[in-house]
Amino acid sequence: MRVLFVEGKEKEVLLRLAWELPHPFWLLEGEGVWLLEVFGAGEEAIAKAQALPGIKVWAFTLQDGVVYRGCGKKSATSP
Repeated sequence: MRVLFVEGKEKEVLLRLAWELPHPFWLLEGEGVWLLEVFGAGEEAIAKAQALPGIKVWAFTLQDGVVYRGCGKKSATSP
């Protein structure tokens, strides 16, 4: 699975991109910066992100990891 990371300073720009894509996402807030993670992103999603001004874009292929470890509650990332 490809995971797309999109960094920018404007929350609204990243959210607009996220809602245009048919993939699950997380939006993280840092100090003066936002990071959008898009799961299962294809070439079209990467191209849309790269077309945005003032945005940094990275795409990685997930190699290993745990999606969910339980507290017993169902979540958006639960298997």
